[in-house]
Amino acid sequence: MKTLPALSSVTLAAALAAACGGAPKPAAPPLFPVATVWRATLEEAIEGPLASDGRRIFVAGRDGTTVALDRGSGSQAWRGSPGQGSISYGSGLLVVRQTDGTVTALDPATGKTRWRTASGVTGSVPAAVAGDSVLVAGEGLASLEAGSGRVAWALPGAAKASAVPVAAAGRLLVGEADGTLRCRDAATGAEVWAFVAPGTVVAPPVVDDRRRVFVGTVDRSFVALDLDSGRADWRWRTGADVRVPAALLGDKVLFASYEDVLYALRRGNGHLAWRAPLPSRPLAGPLVVEDAVLVACHEDEVVGIDGRTGARLGGLRAPAEIATPPLVVDGVMFLGLRDRSVVALRLGGGVGEGASAPSAPPEP
Repeated sequence: MKTLPALSSVTLAAALAAACGGAPKPAAPPLFPVATVWRATLEEAIEGPLASDGRRIFVAGRDGTTVALDRGSGSQAWRGSPGQGSISYGSGLLVVRQTDGTVTALDPATGKTRWRTASGVTGSVPAAVAGDSVLVAGEGLASLEAGSGRVAWALPGAAKASAVPVAAAGRLLVGEADGTLRCRDAATGAEVWAFVAPGTVVAPPVVDDRRRVFVGTVDRSFVALDLDSGRADWRWRTGADVRVPAALLGDKVLFASYEDVLYALRRGNGHLAWRAPLPSRPLAGPLVVEDAVLVACHEDEVVGIDGRTGARLGGLRAPAEIATPPLVVDGVMFLGLRDRSVVALRLGGGVGEGASAPSAPPEP
């Protein structure tokens, strides 16, 4: 009798898939376990989110200092004192926004000040760097030229902003404290449309390539709007508020609600693709890493979920309470902790290695 050659498990899976008329589904990227690359302790408590230019990790201290850490080693590259405030990175600029409206742009390589501008917009909402503009929202709204810091236009009487402004396709989207999501012309600040929700818009919206705007509200809903008209295409009701930004993955939009659930909806029609339980309330929005999703939860947990199916891939407990949304650069996740330290954790299997820029949070 003639014997057939033995088949490996991979070959067998491929053969069975071919016999059933389909290709085998690739495994989800390995996120866990993680390995600690380094941990750096700062002199002051960490204020606001981390930022990165791909080579350095930037951290704002509550004492008004900004520190740049080498991404690979955690050693201090430079330290400056631009003032207490939140930091943002984009277009080759590291921007510090203070509550009195002062905006300082730093050279990310050296920490030297490139320009400093009094925007006249007070508040604590982080600035957004979008192309050649720095957008400042709070008690009013202003657009600064990224190269010089000059005020391109300002709306001191605009409604109070409650979320980081987002620029997309020549439009500027700003969530306001009264529940309005307002769309403006990015070049002039002129209003294009306004969508009114029953509660405050806290989470910055996200925009896809089909000119759809996705945003969660504190009235327990998540909506999809048309970028050109502001018309609501669909709405999904949740059991609790949505206070963190969404993320896009393939044909799905992902968002986490305060009912401890991560949802995946079809972008086109709002139909449920899957939902996954979280161990506690989300501390930050979902972070897409290849086909997987990372979600940081109060107080010290990060969970991984398969973005295609909603299956849990594992999780970790941080060495201290998490203070900042996670940031992933070249397969390493960076977390700011409430014990004044920043920890670098290599994701299992070196996921995302070779990327030249942070994968999240996405730059508007």
